[in-house]
Amino acid sequence: MSYVYQSEGVVSEEGANPFLEHLPPDTPVYRYDRQCVIGSLLPPYSVEDRFIVIKHFPPEIFAKCEEALPQRCDYSPPLQILVIKMPSQPHEEAAVSFEAMITEIAKKMQVFRRIAACGATRIDTPDRSKQADRSWKPARQARKFPTVALEVGFSETTAKLEKDIAWWINESKGEVRMGVTVDIKRRSGCIEIKSWTPAFEPSLHLDYVTVSGRHVVKRHVDNFPPPQIAQRVLFKRGRDGSDPTIEGEGLTIPFHTLLLDEPGEGERDFVLTAEMLLLDLAERVWDAIDDAEQIQAKERS
Repeated sequence: MSYVYQSEGVVSEEGANPFLEHLPPDTPVYRYDRQCVIGSLLPPYSVEDRFIVIKHFPPEIFAKCEEALPQRCDYSPPLQILVIKMPSQPHEEAAVSFEAMITEIAKKMQVFRRIAACGATRIDTPDRSKQADRSWKPARQARKFPTVALEVGFSETTAKLEKDIAWWINESKGEVRMGVTVDIKRRSGCIEIKSWTPAFEPSLHLDYVTVSGRHVVKRHVDNFPPPQIAQRVLFKRGRDGSDPTIEGEGLTIPFHTLLLDEPGEGERDFVLTAEMLLLDLAERVWDAIDDAEQIQAKERS
C-alpha cells in the first residue's frame, strides 16, 4: 500500500503566520505523516530555489531523523512547522564563490587555520533550528554562534532574506557580528550584496537605578532593533553583449569582526573589492543561471 502526503494548500493560503511570512506564495504545505517518505515531496528540477512546508512535525521526530532530512532545514519547535529549502545551482554557486574568496584571503594572510568554517551547521534554540548558507567563527573558542553568517536568496523575497539575517544577529544577541546577504533576481539579472551589523552594542547592558537608589544592570534584552545596513554593492547584468554595471565599492569584513582579535603583522581586514565580487561571484552566478535554464529546458523537451 502506498502512502502520500496530505496537501494543505500553499503558503499564500496560510494567513499571517510569521514563521512562513515572505516565503514564495506558491510554496506547498503538507501535514506530517510518519508513514510517508519526505523525499517524495521534493519538487522537480528548478532554476530557482524551492521550498516545502510540513506542518505538525513533532520535535522528537525532527531530533530523531535530522540527519536524514534533505537539503536545508528551518524548524520551529513551538509551532511544529518544518520548512525545507532546496537550493538551486545559482544559489550554491553564490555561497561557494563567497566562501572561496574568504578562504583565499585567509590563506594569503596565513590565518586560515585560525578560522572555523562552519558551513551550514545548524544552530538550535528553543524557538528555532536554522542553518545559514555559510558561516565562520574563530577556531577553538567553543562559540555556539558564528561571528559572520551568509544568507543567499534566489526566488525568495528580499524581505525573507533580510528577516533571516536579522534572526542570526539578534537571536545571538550580537555574537553574530556581521551578516551578509546575496539577493539574486532572475528576471532583471541583478545581484545585490549587503552587509548587516547589530543596531546595538553586542555587550549591551541596560543600567538603571531603583527607587531605593540601588544600581541595577539588566543583562538580558529581548527586543533588539533591526540590524542596520553597513555596506551595499549592486551588480546589473549587461544585456546583448553590453558590460555589467556596478553600484558600490565592494564589501569589507573587519578582521576583528570575524576573528575577534586585532590584526597583527601582515594581517588586515577581509576586503572583497567590487571587481573581485564581479569576477568571482556575480559572473559565476550569471553563468550558473544560464546553465540551469538550459538544463530545465532539456528536461521539459
